[in-house]
Amino acid sequence: MSFENQIKEILKARLEGTATEEELAILREWLDRSPQNRELAELLEESAENLPLLGRIYGYDEQRVWGNIRKAARRRRMRMLAATARKYAAVAAVAALLAGGGWWTLGRRAERLARQAYIEQLTPGVRGAVLTLSSGENVALEAGGRRMLVEQDGTRLEIAGEELAYHKVEAEQEIPMTNTVTVPRGKEFSLRLSDGTQVWLNSESSLVFPVRFGDGPREVTVTGEAYFDVAHDASRRFVVHADTVSVSVYGTAFNISSYADEGAIETTLVRGSVEVRSGHRRAMLQPGQQARVGREGAIFDVRQVAAEDYAAWTRGLFTFNDETIASICRKLSRWYGVEIVPRGVDADKVRYTGVVKRYETFAEMARLLARTDQIRADVEEGKIVLCIDRDDD
Repeated sequence: MSFENQIKEILKARLEGTATEEELAILREWLDRSPQNRELAELLEESAENLPLLGRIYGYDEQRVWGNIRKAARRRRMRMLAATARKYAAVAAVAALLAGGGWWTLGRRAERLARQAYIEQLTPGVRGAVLTLSSGENVALEAGGRRMLVEQDGTRLEIAGEELAYHKVEAEQEIPMTNTVTVPRGKEFSLRLSDGTQVWLNSESSLVFPVRFGDGPREVTVTGEAYFDVAHDASRRFVVHADTVSVSVYGTAFNISSYADEGAIETTLVRGSVEVRSGHRRAMLQPGQQARVGREGAIFDVRQVAAEDYAAWTRGLFTFNDETIASICRKLSRWYGVEIVPRGVDADKVRYTGVVKRYETFAEMARLLARTDQIRADVEEGKIVLCIDRDDD
């Protein structure tokens, strides 16, 4: 019997007065896990007619809810696995109320509880990606053991859990071929290319690259956001293509953001120098400079920025510098793997400045935003809504 069904049966038995001491001990442990568990139990016990709802709410979006639980559990020691599952079982139950599975029968109190629990159960992203080999085979890059793959040209691919490294070997015949690493929502990944270049990929990003670089320019293509620490090679420039922009370097470190839902492609230089091109326009960047290129070609400017802030995500931080709530929502959506939207006429005007740990739960993120007295998190129709409450009077 699953744990959620066990709790349901124990609640029913306690209501009927037939629960054993062992069952009551399990229930007490579950109740002690969180105030939400205790409040939910009180609501369900107000009427025996509400008990069947417990089974129904566990059934909502089980794959995503329990997927989040498994992500959290992987970060703990194996001996904590069972305790972790018990801890989040009630959260999954309450979160499922949002699907409309009869939850209105529990009243306003349950609605408030469900909204709060839905926010509480959102966990941050984890490391992981999908590798597409030259043959078209897809390989999941998740937590796990070590293994070695060999591409058709003899290049060795070392997969060590959530790490990927390419080891170049001498080949009798050069066979041009590419691999692709795709990072979905709610994940991030890093890899080392065959020339020694290190690449960090943010959520909803991808990188297409040669298995081994030839004698000419080292060219790769990126979507989304990536940070490059390019291995120096004076004889072969390294070129990153992102939509209408190309960035050329010989050895340097820079961040490039080219999400399709953002208005501009941003290249931010941390060290070294790069040349940014778009059409007939070009600019040489120095450390601490950022080039912004509009997708419609209307913008091509260079400005001074705190470059390290734009690479802070590779160090586990969100750094917001006078950033609009609309922009913050897009970043949080990618990382937490859910739709997060602003509500309010000033979504592109209200700005937030702060540094937040990337691996905090969304609930903690919401509490930090709430300290502004202008932003609060709510839930509407399965979406997280950042409500902008302004009082300029």
